[in-house]
Amino acid sequence: MFDRKKVLEYRDAIIADLRALIAIPSVKGDAAPGAPFGREARRALDFMLERGEALGFETRNVDGYAGHVQYGSSGPIVGVLNHLDVVPAGDGWQHEPFGGEVDDGCVYGRGASDNKGPAVASLYCLRALADQAGDLGVRVRVIYGTNEESGFGCMKHYLTKEPVPDLGFSPDAGYPLYNREMGIASFILTAPRAGDRVARSAGGGDALNMVPAEATAVIAPQFADRARRVVGRLRDVEAVEPRVRLDDSGGELRLIADGVAAHGGRPAGGVNAIAHLVRAITAIAAEADGDWEPGLRALDRLIGFETRGESAGLACRDEESGDLSLNWGTLTVDDEKVEIGVNIRYPVTADYARISSVLTGTMQRAGFSVKEESHLAPLFLEADDPLIETLLGVYRSVTGDETAPMSMAGGTYARVLKGRGVTFGAGFSGDNTRAHQSDEFISIDSLMRHAEICTLAMHDLAKVARDRTR
Repeated sequence: MFDRKKVLEYRDAIIADLRALIAIPSVKGDAAPGAPFGREARRALDFMLERGEALGFETRNVDGYAGHVQYGSSGPIVGVLNHLDVVPAGDGWQHEPFGGEVDDGCVYGRGASDNKGPAVASLYCLRALADQAGDLGVRVRVIYGTNEESGFGCMKHYLTKEPVPDLGFSPDAGYPLYNREMGIASFILTAPRAGDRVARSAGGGDALNMVPAEATAVIAPQFADRARRVVGRLRDVEAVEPRVRLDDSGGELRLIADGVAAHGGRPAGGVNAIAHLVRAITAIAAEADGDWEPGLRALDRLIGFETRGESAGLACRDEESGDLSLNWGTLTVDDEKVEIGVNIRYPVTADYARISSVLTGTMQRAGFSVKEESHLAPLFLEADDPLIETLLGVYRSVTGDETAPMSMAGGTYARVLKGRGVTFGAGFSGDNTRAHQSDEFISIDSLMRHAEICTLAMHDLAKVARDRTR
């Protein structure tokens, strides 16, 4: 009888490899030969493929974009898709962001839960499968990408060289599973710097899919007194938790907004520092005669603190996946331009063409050009799909939990499986691993529980894939 608990024998190896992988700061970097998303992302890929070879598996590196570790030599493919890239560390850490520290039964570091913990576990799940399964008549592939956090370019390239798996899942969210993933689109909005200026420069945000935790502006000297009055007034209004402050210690007056980082798919769960900064700048501008900061005033009016896109005309919802969300992720203001980046998650039944058209028209009327940076169409599989039933059966047999399939605002590699896969694991109800926030972590016990489920899922999906070809 197949024993999912076999993977527990690899607990120490999983922890050791996870700590080593976290120590590789695989944030997207400048392209280099053989490293399309930066040398650190390539180093993370090499590390996992080398570990796969050491465990006795066939591996393939597809041009530094992605790669896989494979058990089985022929037949349909079952894919387990993980990513090795991470969002920037950001500030506010108590543990070293790339230290891989173990503390009180948890491993800390950027990517610990999103997605390096599950990525390492998947490899040892494959080993536990191979230890006891014999010839399954299929190929089970653990696939590793390096550009999930900023566009999926890794998977797009990989799938030009390798076939789409026949069945699969991505352990990059939570249990029981997500059969609905909202559409995701990112846009860059740019306007020439025109009118009179309160801020000599401004900026904030590290990534479009993160709620920015800090934003700053350099205030023009003639506005110093007004800035002090306005900031004092804003701090009085926000007395419980003030978000803007002034700092002149560096020889120039800097306006600083403090926020709370969160995943860009759940912007209402954070506090957007850029929105607070722009609101303060426009409040300063409102005290002067003239056309001060027209671009920033337009952004404050059309986006501001909203997270559902109401003022931009984007708000919509459906019963399957809920409300559209909008995250204001980046801001750059210099002598020549005002440029922002926004990330939109839209319902699975919504019309993307309409959303894109409305955003473009609204922002063009405000003086902004609009460039689509990326777009991922929604994923939606019915609950009675055999893949869904198989994975739910695995989860329920291990946990006894009868929770129904769920919807998510995030985007995972499940989308590239073209209706043949979903997001399955790795977090459990009640977990808060602080993904995309400071002090991200993963519980070792939770990771090993996931490993049991993942091992059994590989085994059962292999049987489904084999039976389909008979």
